[in-house]
Amino acid sequence: MTVFCQVDVLVTSLSRRLSPFFSQLIYLKITALLFPTSDFRHPVTTPALLYISQALTKCPVMSLEDVTSGLVLCCLAVEYISFSKRFCPELINFLLGILHLAVQDKTSTGYSVVPPFRQNGKVSDLLVLSDPESSQTWSKKTLPLSATQTLTLTTDLDTDHYRAEHQFFKKGPILKQCCLLDLHGEILATISGSLTSRPLLVFQKKKPIPLKLFTPKIVEVLDYGKKRGNTKEEREKERLNHKYKKEFKGALREIRKDTRFLAREKLNEVMGRDAERKRKVKELFGSLATQEGEWKALKRRKNSRH
Repeated sequence: MTVFCQVDVLVTSLSRRLSPFFSQLIYLKITALLFPTSDFRHPVTTPALLYISQALTKCPVMSLEDVTSGLVLCCLAVEYISFSKRFCPELINFLLGILHLAVQDKTSTGYSVVPPFRQNGKVSDLLVLSDPESSQTWSKKTLPLSATQTLTLTTDLDTDHYRAEHQFFKKGPILKQCCLLDLHGEILATISGSLTSRPLLVFQKKKPIPLKLFTPKIVEVLDYGKKRGNTKEEREKERLNHKYKKEFKGALREIRKDTRFLAREKLNEVMGRDAERKRKVKELFGSLATQEGEWKALKRRKNSRH
């Protein structure tokens, strides 16, 4: 749960466009270890991979710390997509931008970079060596490029990945212009020998001719999706049946209206009789009360005489 919350915080922190800190990189690493990264959609790893892609695209590279953080993100991106064999263009663009920072002469490069890198600027020479001879002390190791030599494409997925690598190798001039020429001469030779022109995907000039099919049988349809009869008698029967149903519904409607009217009149009659009976009972009680009062008054007068 803590890792999920931290990934959510990482995604929301991209609005500041700051490179991720060490603690955030640790959470991304733990996410790759605890949760599956090969799922098509996952509530934890998918936002984490989106954060890595957005960070490689939006976070500006202003210092060596940003370069280091970006390279760590590239390693994490490779770890995320290695099992599912996905293609991450943000990773390739960031690596090309890092190589661009090591190019000394940027007047005629022959290539273009994408954000967060710029073709020229105060931080475009961040990785340029002040002394070219200092690279002689670096350790030289060969980098195998078996993907470009004796490559067997068995599936469509392998073909797509080879095309992605071909897009990366098209940036060979950027390697020739940076200080890595002495270290990776074999790589440059392999790249120059593997580049071939490939046609772009275009629409056909003419629309494909459809296959000849049977002529569909068109049947005239009435309302409510019912089929109309084929003969005159069937159509007349259908019309009379429809008229009968319509009249029957109208008769039922009128009967319901009459029933409600009779019930209402009967209720009014009963309520009228009840009101008349209550009035007569009230008058009777009133007359009895008057008689009782007169009788009591007469009795009091008789008693007073005696």
